[in-house]
Amino acid sequence: MKKIVLTTSMSGLGGTENATFRLGRLLRQRGHEVVLASSDGPLIKEAQALGIQWRPIDFYQGGILGYIKGMFAYMKMLKQEKPDIIHCQMARIVPACAIAAKISSPKTKVFYHARGLDAETYPKIAKLFDKLGVYIIGNCRHEQEKLIRHGFPANRITYTYNALHKADYVPEKTAKDYVMLGTLSRLDTVRAVHVMLDIFKKMVDRNMPVRLNVAGIGEEMDNLKAQAKRLGIDDKVTFLGGVRDLTGYFKDVDILVNTPHCIGDHGAGVGNNILEAGLYDTPVVTYNMGGISEMVITGETGYCFPFGEDEAFIEAVDQLIKQPELREKMGKALHKHVETLCSDDEIYRTTMAAYDM
Repeated sequence: MKKIVLTTSMSGLGGTENATFRLGRLLRQRGHEVVLASSDGPLIKEAQALGIQWRPIDFYQGGILGYIKGMFAYMKMLKQEKPDIIHCQMARIVPACAIAAKISSPKTKVFYHARGLDAETYPKIAKLFDKLGVYIIGNCRHEQEKLIRHGFPANRITYTYNALHKADYVPEKTAKDYVMLGTLSRLDTVRAVHVMLDIFKKMVDRNMPVRLNVAGIGEEMDNLKAQAKRLGIDDKVTFLGGVRDLTGYFKDVDILVNTPHCIGDHGAGVGNNILEAGLYDTPVVTYNMGGISEMVITGETGYCFPFGEDEAFIEAVDQLIKQPELREKMGKALHKHVETLCSDDEIYRTTMAAYDM
């Protein structure tokens, strides 16, 4: 068994925080000693209840001085813990963690879990992390290939998908005389829910029997509410805020819609929302980003289009509205595909294989 230090920010309920929590839970269940070195946040108590040790180290407060302070606290922690693995969940903290490990625990292997960067950052990260001797785990095959293309050594990088949410059960969809569309993401400009609101307006204007649930929190919340009102669709759009009860959310949502604005090397991964939709037998209509097309296979598990293809997006939703049996078929197909690639056994196998690189 290994001692593993997961290092990140845990300040919110976003994809990285949830993915870190789920990975820690899985590693702990398989008998490993897991330490979470992070800022405080809403998932910390749950992590501690699972037997995960928490070390309050925050690299994200106080600018450069706060970063240096965090590095010294990390060095002190490493001298005490002497872990086998440091698994960083964010890029910014990697240099501090790698330097701290070289000084305080030189036998410890340092990993960066690549979850997406600004496009112009990839060449810099590939070069710097190579020099630091860091290993990389991409959160999809696309992310692995991207970093290799930018010069990172192929023998020090692999990929594994995110560990999954534990579904209580798969509920029957709520019967209603309309189809509920749903978004599930952080409300920021990259996730681009504002694009979905514009598309939804076109659907409403075409008298498609749809409503929209917007789940998530973020800096764009007020702008999105104002946009919905300006477009005259606020009576058909409900802002749910942060959602923890995914079973209840997907009981009401018939189709997950997803419109991230990520072109070229921007963005990475599949997105927890896509994986969660699969767990709850819910088909997905989405713009492509990173590795989404590795899960959402057009015509089989949903529909995946290049960014900006609004008409194709609307047509796909319309097909699913008119054919409830197709919704059910695609939802179950996505469930099977997600479970095959993201089961606990598969995530554990690929993570352990990565640690043994």
